[in-house]
Amino acid sequence: MIARLLRFIVFLPLIEVVVIVLVWHAIGPWWTLALLAAGPVAGLALLRLSPVHTLGHVQAALSRGRHPGEAVWEGAALGLAGLLLLFPGFVSDFLALVLLIGPARRALRSPPPGPSPPIARGGTQEPLEGRFRTHRD
Repeated sequence: MIARLLRFIVFLPLIEVVVIVLVWHAIGPWWTLALLAAGPVAGLALLRLSPVHTLGHVQAALSRGRHPGEAVWEGAALGLAGLLLLFPGFVSDFLALVLLIGPARRALRSPPPGPSPPIARGGTQEPLEGRFRTHRD
């Protein structure tokens, strides 16, 4: 798995250059440059909004007594999409768009190992009652 990831990271710049040249010939230089310039602008905007979005969803999940794992995954995926958009190229932009699509992002998340228990909020539990003895030493 790690070897595949390293191979992908090594060959990604080469793949990006080939795709840029193909797009350059297909739609022309000005449109290609415009698309390459739009990616980092969108990536910066996404990176600025991602923490605010994530924090809001985590707080909403916690206020409803639910586990915030899904909200954290959504925020991490949006942050990764923003980072991918910062890199110049069309392959990384395509991968970022896959992460931005809701159903695809949820499909990439691994299912939890079991049902997550609800998170207890303060003051909602019944008090523990019973008999007790004190022992003096």
